[in-house]
Amino acid sequence: MKIIAGIFIALAALALLTSPALAQLGISPGSMDMLVPEGEHTLPSITVRNDSDKPMDFEVKLAGYGQGISGSTEVLEPDTNPLSALSYIQFDPAEFYLEPGESQEIDLTVSIPQETDGGRYAVVLVVATPRDEEAIKTVSRLGVLVRLTIAGSHLVQQGSIKLIGSEPVESGKPIPIKVTYANEGNVHHTVQSSVTIFDAQGDVLDIVRSKPAVVLPGYSRELVAEWIPDRDLEPGIYNALASLSLEDGTLLAEAEGSFEVGVPYVPPAPPVSITLTPASASILQTEDGRFSISFPQGAVFSEVEISLRSYPLDQLAPPPPGYSLAATAFRVDGLPGLLAKEATVTVKYLPVDLERAEGEAARLKLARWDMADGRWTVPATKLDREGMTISADTNQLSIWAVMVAPPAGVDRLLIGGVAVGVIVLGLLVYFPVVKRRRTS
Repeated sequence: MKIIAGIFIALAALALLTSPALAQLGISPGSMDMLVPEGEHTLPSITVRNDSDKPMDFEVKLAGYGQGISGSTEVLEPDTNPLSALSYIQFDPAEFYLEPGESQEIDLTVSIPQETDGGRYAVVLVVATPRDEEAIKTVSRLGVLVRLTIAGSHLVQQGSIKLIGSEPVESGKPIPIKVTYANEGNVHHTVQSSVTIFDAQGDVLDIVRSKPAVVLPGYSRELVAEWIPDRDLEPGIYNALASLSLEDGTLLAEAEGSFEVGVPYVPPAPPVSITLTPASASILQTEDGRFSISFPQGAVFSEVEISLRSYPLDQLAPPPPGYSLAATAFRVDGLPGLLAKEATVTVKYLPVDLERAEGEAARLKLARWDMADGRWTVPATKLDREGMTISADTNQLSIWAVMVAPPAGVDRLLIGGVAVGVIVLGLLVYFPVVKRRRTS
């Protein structure tokens, strides 16, 4: 019987599986981080659950534990991690069978040799195979990460910053400040980056921090801190001082770097909200005045809270035929249905919006995504060149985007029709003239 293995590793409490029948297969805990001394010790047991509708055969084995630059787990087969725990861990049972609804505990023990320093790492893999008569089976693997720190040993917690930088800076989005940290010690540790950002004159603009992250020894990890400036940024080089610290604040490394802002940058608008009432007119407006919605008196039938926030461009549906996305999008939430009276949505467009419209502000249009119909609607858009704004009236609030309309011009079909008409008319005139000349 041939077995085709569609293998997905789920190194979390629940496995990512490859068929509906396996959708409820689970394992816990997803990981264990243990402080263990030398000698033999019992580790927490692992529980495997078969909540699917098929009987399953299970096999338990060990694999190496590595780490990708983004923090993703790498299952090493064969194990190439020099700080492997494979030879230290024993488990029981190695194989078992579960009917639907049953569970099984796997007992783990660890034997740490004398004079072992630092940390040791492994993945406990549980391989599940449906027990049926099908010629093609789906094999699924579940995993538990095991991180061991040898108590009383010589622990080296040190590392260095290899890179500071950012992806291309884009208006309307947070600026990701990336710090790549290399763990050069002998044990894993949780680190956090703190980045101080300076302008060209050396003035401090802000300090941003990444989320804490575990880094295995011998591996590097990219830590990302998102910066939302409190002002517009001019093009130029911005300097950064990055520091990496442990959870207790112990400084591990510092380094200087820089990143470039290529075009004028406008930060995303912070979320804002307002409570509308039927009795009064209201304006929902961001602090920077870039987005505003004017609601007339009687726009709603009852009190309701409306919120507005920036929306990522990469999550937008494709624009209508002939249109293209500019650089601005936002979402308005809170309205359960239609407005009783139309509101006016006004957006101050960015230089990058104008650039994508090839400098033609009249091509910038406001477009609304209609959730019910699953399509874009482009209402009549009013342009204020002096105020650099575009606006539209609407009775619906949803996801909005600034789009670039096709260039204005004479319809190509009309041009083609006129051209054909001219050619035909010319031929009608040409041939009688030629005929008269030949007969004269």
